Amino acid sequence: MTPELERALKRHTQWFGSYKASGELKKIQVWLVVNGGQIEFLTPGNSYKVKRARKNPRVMCYVGSKDGPAISGTAQIITDRSEVARVYRGYWKTHPLRMAIVIGLRLWIEMLLNKRVVVRVQPDEPNPLEGLTDPAT
Repeated sequence: MTPELERALKRHTQWFGSYKASGELKKIQVWLVVNGGQIEFLTPGNSYKVKRARKNPRVMCYVGSKDGPAISGTAQIITDRSEVARVYRGYWKTHPLRMAIVIGLRLWIEMLLNKRVVVRVQPDEPNPLEGLTDPAT
């Protein structure tokens, strides 16, 4: 792993890029956790990024900032409640203040209503995150 990627991962944010039908890459900022060398984040199950990833699972993750280290990979949509809960708990460890003040309750309610999914990105080989698991997960 490069020092630049290592620094970027400490921010626990990324710009997730999924492709529109036109081929245009659409980036959106989301939080992230790393589990077993895979990038994971929570999002509403009916979001455009989920719809685009279902149609075309090839994605790009720009770690740390909009122009941060780029990791290409394949997205998988996970609906299992235990996986959603695991990433939710990781968010509490990486973003405790924001979770406590603003987002935590809303995410928890959406989890209970099965409205949140995990987007899991398996980086292409060679995987720069191979064997890495964020202490938050």
